[in-house]
Order: sequence, then structure tokens, then C-alpha cells
Amino acid sequence: MATPAELARLVDLHLSDLRDPEPNWTIGPSPMAGRGVFATRDIQQGEIIFRERPLVLGPTARKGSILNTCVCCHKLLAVKDFLCKNNCTLPVCDKCSNSEQHRSECQLFQQWKPKDLQINAGNNNSSNNSHASNGNKDADDCCPVNTMSLRILTAVRVFFLHPDQIALVEAMQANDDKGYRGEIIKAAQCFRNFPTTDKPFMDRLFRVVGVLNTNAFEAPCRMGDHEILLRGLFPLTAVMNHECTPNASHYFDNGRLALVRAARFIPQGGEVTTTYTKILWSNLTRCIFLKMTKNFMCDCVRCSDNTENGTYLSALFCRAQGCKSIVIPVQTKTLQPDWRCTTCESVFPHSKMARYQDFALNTINNRINKGSVAEMITFINDMCPRFCPSSNYVLVEAKLNVIWRMSRPTTEEFNEDHLKCKERYKEEIVALLEKLGAGDCTLKKLITEEIL
Repeated sequence: MATPAELARLVDLHLSDLRDPEPNWTIGPSPMAGRGVFATRDIQQGEIIFRERPLVLGPTARKGSILNTCVCCHKLLAVKDFLCKNNCTLPVCDKCSNSEQHRSECQLFQQWKPKDLQINAGNNNSSNNSHASNGNKDADDCCPVNTMSLRILTAVRVFFLHPDQIALVEAMQANDDKGYRGEIIKAAQCFRNFPTTDKPFMDRLFRVVGVLNTNAFEAPCRMGDHEILLRGLFPLTAVMNHECTPNASHYFDNGRLALVRAARFIPQGGEVTTTYTKILWSNLTRCIFLKMTKNFMCDCVRCSDNTENGTYLSALFCRAQGCKSIVIPVQTKTLQPDWRCTTCESVFPHSKMARYQDFALNTINNRINKGSVAEMITFINDMCPRFCPSSNYVLVEAKLNVIWRMSRPTTEEFNEDHLKCKERYKEEIVALLEKLGAGDCTLKKLITEEIL
């Protein structure tokens, strides 16, 4: 792994014209994870720390993605005949198909000889093949796109970067995960001539995929009425270490620019931290996510408090007969804690409370995915209090879903009561963020419509 000084040199080259002449940050050794970003002077709440363009950008190609989207300009394509006219089998618009941006990757995919998925379009329902969709039934008849070959496109683009840019990718941390290799093997099966016997190439590809899976961000990009998630590597943003209630926040400007701002005061010499999870997830949910995706257990102050600064984001109803109070995990920083009632002090095993939490999660998520905003509001206000405390993070996420949907263009009509509920949900979530000490975090700015 590159030293902090070498990483800083490569980051400076990457930032180019976006680097401030006298930056308020530097890269140095961190007790958290080897390397980190530190304040070179006092940084005030709300102050911009840095801006950064992605080193490499590509489609997420995850389940549910709209696949008939140009991999270069990201605009929505027709539901039929949207693949590259040069037969690389990537979704590309006519203008981009012969562009310099697409040329190298197009030639490489052609060289690998993609398998003709169109032959099996009518009867191949494997999880690796997906039809493009934009809500139109005609999408079922369009050319299929292999999501695994599409997903490695971002990694392939690394091979066409300049030497200093490639060196920066190689300087990034890559967690060792066998799942990454499986991802590449599935992608290789999409081609007839994938160079699986070229060990130096495969080793480099494994390393690049590991770097992306460890450090890349999913950033929203809007083209007209069309919005997709892009997968981008923002190296400096990725160097920031995790804290469950961080002192800095980041957000993305249409997928092409990361902006990092101080959520609260950061003293000179203090480490600038971000969060790798959703800030309103419960302790246990964050713990599981970090262990599974980042291979570490967080040891921050918030993770040591089973009430999470009195927000009770983990809380569930007590299962003792006659008790109407709440239970919270007894232990912190463990994946299977016991749960204790805050009133009657009954203790319940994690297995029982996990089933109860899963029931709440599945019940609410099913409503989110199927119901209208009006139905969601009725469900949140009338039904959820029967099986889920108002502080539980799953219910908080449902309220956030209502806020997002009511803030976006929609054909749904909302009455005065719906608008009042939206404002009440906003006030409740802002109050939670204040209890957590989140400062002017991105989520607070989003729900107060400062950066919508």
C-alpha cells in the first residue's frame, strides 16, 4: 500500500485545477485505518473542504437498473436496438458509439467476442441476463444486456487511464474478498475470448475490481426526466475514514463531481471523517453492513451507546405480556446482542428480536415498493404504530421515502394533510439528526431542500 506522502502526490495530480492553492486538508497516517484526511487548520461548520471529479465512472448495472442507458453520456435510449452499432454489445447512443471516449473499450469488447445473447432472449431467464426496461412493456422484446459484463466496464476503463491515474488506482486499498473473483468469472463467461489464461492481466483485473468494490461510490445522475445511479471512483473522498456520526458530509453533483463539506467544526489536526453507511441506520444494522462490505467493526462513540444519543433507532416493542415499553440491544459492537426492556427489564434473545425486526422491515418495505404516497402516509400513521416504535430506523426510512417521493416530479396529487405529514416527518428526522450531533450533514440539507 502506498505511503501517505505518495498517495498525496498522486491525489494532487488527480485533482488538477480543483486543488486549492492552500488546501485546508492533507493526507497523513491515521490510527483508524492507516491513511486518512486531516485538517491543516481549523475548519468551520459548513466550509467546503474539497471538490473532486471521478477518476473513472461507469454504470452500476445492479438489479433493477435501467439498462437501456448510454454508458458514455448516460441518456435514456430507445427500448429496442440500443446496443452499440459496432457490436461490442454495450448500450451506447449513435453519437457516442464512434466517440474517442468509447473507442478503446469498444475495440476491447469486440476482441473478447461477446456471446450473442439475443439468440436466447426469449427463453433465457438466468440471473446474469436482464432486459432493459423503462416502464414500457415493449422493453420485454428488446436486446438483452448482460449485467455482469456491463458491471466490469468501470474496471476495464481503468486500463485506459494515464500512468499517473493508474498508479493512483493501484495506491488505493482493496479488501480481499473471494466474491470479487466470482464477479469477474461470471463476466468472463459473457465472452468467447476473455483472457482468463493471461495471469498478469487477470491479477491486475482482480486488483482493480477489488479497489472499486472497496472504494467506489454510487452517485445519482439526472438527464432530463431520466435518473440513474453511476459507479464512480473518487479517490480523495474514498480516503476519508468512517465514523458513524462523521464531521464531514459529501454529496454528488449529477454524478460528475463530489463535494465534501464540514458538517461541524473540525479543529486543526483533526481527522476529517465521513460515513460508509446511512446515518440513520441503527447500531446493529450499521455493524452488520460494515462487517460484510468493509470487513471491519466500528469502534466510535455512537457504536458504544445502545441508545444512540437517546434516538433509540434500534428500538422494538417489548414482547413481555402487558408491557408496552421498548427493548434495545444490551451489548454494543456485537452482531447478536441480547435485548432488554427499558421498563420491565425483561431480556430477550437476539434470535427472537431479529425475527421481529425482519417482520417490520419486510412489512414496511413491501408497502414502500407497492403503495402510493397517500397509502404510505396512511400506513405510517395508522398501521406502523401497532408493531413498530416511531423511533425505529425502518419506520424513519419509510418517512424519508415519503419525503423523497413528494419532493420529486410526480403525477400523484397531494392534499393539505399530506403536505402537513411531509413537514412533520422532516421535523422529526431533523430532530433525530440533532440528537446524534450530525451537524449540517448532507441528509439534513437534502430534507430541508437546500440541495434538492
